[in-house]
Amino acid sequence: MTRNVLFYARSSTTPHLGACFETQLHYAKGFIKENGWSLEATCRDADIGEVVFTAQPGVRKLLEHVEGEAIDVILCHTLDRLCSRLAVAKRLLRELDAKGIELWAADPGVQIKTSDLIEYYRDDQGSMFGRGSHIAPMPDDLYEAEHLVRLSYGYRYTGAFNADRQYMFGFTAVDADAAQVVQQIFQLYAEGMSPAKIASGLKTLGVVGPHGKPWRDSMIRGDRAQRKGVLNDELYLGRFWVPSRDCFDFVPALQIVTQDLWHRVKQRQRLTARSAAE
Repeated sequence: MTRNVLFYARSSTTPHLGACFETQLHYAKGFIKENGWSLEATCRDADIGEVVFTAQPGVRKLLEHVEGEAIDVILCHTLDRLCSRLAVAKRLLRELDAKGIELWAADPGVQIKTSDLIEYYRDDQGSMFGRGSHIAPMPDDLYEAEHLVRLSYGYRYTGAFNADRQYMFGFTAVDADAAQVVQQIFQLYAEGMSPAKIASGLKTLGVVGPHGKPWRDSMIRGDRAQRKGVLNDELYLGRFWVPSRDCFDFVPALQIVTQDLWHRVKQRQRLTARSAAE
């Protein structure tokens, strides 16, 4: 009897840290063909540093298929492309086992079992993933807003409703209105307006500042050496922290300020600092 397969992929924005969606799908199709299985569905997510597993659109779609009981196998390229943390993998495997669904990884072509999970997440350069990922002490579960780290101005958390109709926040997204303000701040400063005048203008227009506070010039100017303040926040370039990798990654979907505008602002900051020192 042919086995029905759901393939899940989480795209990597940094090729040397993980295969792109097309590459993952290519190997998955070959693996499915070798085993005589049938590809019934494909789910995918963008790798943007998600903090909540079940809030990702692709994962939600996967779980809907699991509930529908029309899938025999969940296939991923490597286990880290599906579950970035040990606690998540354990929970997912329990749910799949209860439905009689197997979890497989096309690379290296094995079935993933609960008893083997520690081998995938241990802090060991010789492990399957070879990236030394430590076991996160915090379970990757649904959390309410107050449990999440505050985001920089211009971003918001988004997610899904749980069974109790509570809105659970999942991953970072651009706040369109606030992002427009960020772009305006960078543009005005690059054109010669001071942070004090920019802040005054925003207050006059009734624009609320970071965390609901009134705009002040210090919020905009910040400290260039410590990378504080709107004009020094590299997140606006799309440089986002990826918890599962302990490193920064470039995420195009979350970039608010262009490289050109960023460099114009940095150039003016250097000139201003030089003039003040003379």
